[in-house]
Amino acid sequence: MTFQQMTLNVTSRDGLKFDSFFETEENHDVVMRLKNFAETDQSSQVFIWGEMHSGKSHLLQACCYDATERGQRVSYLPLKALGTYGTASARGLEKMNLIVVDDVDLVVGNLDWEEALFDLINNSRISRQRLLFSASENPRHMECKLPDLSSRLIWGESYNLQSLSDQDKNNALRQRAAQRGLELNDRVLEYLNRHYPRDMGSMLTILDVIDEESLRKQSKITVPFLKQVLDS
Repeated sequence: MTFQQMTLNVTSRDGLKFDSFFETEENHDVVMRLKNFAETDQSSQVFIWGEMHSGKSHLLQACCYDATERGQRVSYLPLKALGTYGTASARGLEKMNLIVVDDVDLVVGNLDWEEALFDLINNSRISRQRLLFSASENPRHMECKLPDLSSRLIWGESYNLQSLSDQDKNNALRQRAAQRGLELNDRVLEYLNRHYPRDMGSMLTILDVIDEESLRKQSKITVPFLKQVLDS
């Protein structure tokens, strides 16, 4: 199975909650702020930005989960999926308590979407809603066609989510594996690091394959096992 086939055929089976997010000291304040943000009912706006695969979508969906568990009405807009369609999903959300917009930077430059986000922010102030945004770019550096949108995206708090070091990525993968009842020893991690992409998205896709195949074959996770299921 090639790596491209893995990414097409496998979706993560981990719950995207706060307790499955690997929290480093550098990101502690961001995680705590989002936990509090999920609980509050006060009108506010938070923007999380950081490199691809730093865990932004995980944290946004964890926030959605916690807020929903508390009986709040939540709308999640993943612009990576919705950006190429019309803007209807960003409208008519006045009854939501929390609106979460993922990957804002992907629609910057699209005037229809910029106007929809501009209206969304304005309406959220009137309706006293909470807004949570994410992007791979600092909102202060975004070059929006609509100048008023640029100013509104920085109305609230802004946090930079730091990417994991290589060692932290290994620790995060170990943690996620342990939550599934799997053990990844040093030799297994070393092999994965040498032969496969090291961004967290790719590593978690590989973990899904390892999990599925180890269960199917009733096999421990070893380097020979990896060669058999990943390199075939």
